[in-house]
Amino acid sequence: MKPVIGVHFWERTARLCFCDSDSVNMASVDLPSDIKRLNIVANDFSIKRAFEVIDKFLKEKANIDDYSLVICTSDDTGLKEIQLLYKCALECGVEVIRTITETMAMAYYSYVEYDLNGSYIMAFASPAKLGLAQYYMDQGQVEVDDTFIAGRWNGTSIYKSEFLSPSSKRLFDVTDAELVIFSGTTDKCLEIEQTLSNYVSSSKTFYNKEIQFRMLEDQCIIEGVGYICGRLEKRSAFQGLNEVSTLTPYDLFVSVNGQMYPIGDMDSLIPLEETVEVDSYPESKKTYDEIELFEKRGKAFVKVCRMTVPKEELEYFYHKACKLTLISDENRRLTFVIKTVMGEKEVKLSLIDYMTLSEEEEVQSESISDMIKKFLPVVDDLEYACKYAKEKDNPYVQGIEKTYNKAIQILEDNEVKVINKEGIEYDYNTMSAVMHVDDEDLGDNTVKQIMQSGYIYKDKVLRPAAVVVAN
Repeated sequence: MKPVIGVHFWERTARLCFCDSDSVNMASVDLPSDIKRLNIVANDFSIKRAFEVIDKFLKEKANIDDYSLVICTSDDTGLKEIQLLYKCALECGVEVIRTITETMAMAYYSYVEYDLNGSYIMAFASPAKLGLAQYYMDQGQVEVDDTFIAGRWNGTSIYKSEFLSPSSKRLFDVTDAELVIFSGTTDKCLEIEQTLSNYVSSSKTFYNKEIQFRMLEDQCIIEGVGYICGRLEKRSAFQGLNEVSTLTPYDLFVSVNGQMYPIGDMDSLIPLEETVEVDSYPESKKTYDEIELFEKRGKAFVKVCRMTVPKEELEYFYHKACKLTLISDENRRLTFVIKTVMGEKEVKLSLIDYMTLSEEEEVQSESISDMIKKFLPVVDDLEYACKYAKEKDNPYVQGIEKTYNKAIQILEDNEVKVINKEGIEYDYNTMSAVMHVDDEDLGDNTVKQIMQSGYIYKDKVLRPAAVVVAN
């Protein structure tokens, strides 16, 4: 069997691991400056460049030409990023056979090294993100129970941090975990340990006051990935171990020709088969059927993928009671199945196969996005001129304001949404917090000031709004 290489993008490096007999070897590869990003797997250019760097290192330094990859991602990574990862790997001729979260890698490592049994909370804290999840470990199996927090975290109180769902917050308060295990950046680990300690001692609803805390070195992540690589390689030293994870940390919805249906939640385990039954399959008004998959991240619906299928392939189902089924294998590769309730006919749609039908449209959309991004500095100059002009009655200033308003109108007429409202709730999907302040007149996580407007084209964030966040 060809080698299975583990990868974890950490700070400005790609940390690699590969197994040798019963041990895990580790290496570190510096990433070029053009892909040093907070979240590499969220951008196709960064993913492809990272694959190039890793491939070159393995061939030149480790004499490995043919291999498979296991990618370790942050806990807030959803299906959108995972499918992009697989798509880029396919285009680069790279085989990705598994993705796991950072807290899962921690749990795997902790189970092997410390022979843990029972419920434990894993917390991985990096400079801008936090993953906090509970795992149950017993008889060679490491299973995620619940993901409490995943995403951007600025060191504020747990009360003010966003849990993924109300049920997660409730479950966190009644956890029976014996221990919270931390890893990541030392200063952030200390922050989250202090934050959790304060939460536990002051909360009226957190009942397990005896919970303990322990910190691990950050290399435990890549070692945990290495144990999984060893199992996938069928090495005897790593057999008997197994991980059970969820498909995504978010609730899932499918849209069929504009009609939205819930089809899975954050507790759905992989491999997965989730079904929703509809009384009448909606007829398309176009020459094709449009099927879209969404993740609900907080209050926002983030599009995972869009499939367009020729109308003649699906018109048999129109106005019939049908079952819509989302199937995922252990590698999170997706298949969508449409089947009549009576079972006389079904159609299976492979996500990768049907995404190629809209490739031309996606390329066109990308070209428009690039053009708009090149235009934004001009809009910024007009906005700043209007904002900081002292003589508002000056005809020249009024002319600039009219030009700015006309530019914004043109953008909005072409499906560009401007993010420039103050006093609304902070949204990490479309905003970037450049400063946090206290303000008694504003609620928690409220946008106090817009430093730079943000822009969204269709479902793509062209540029997040730079904001000052209160409380």
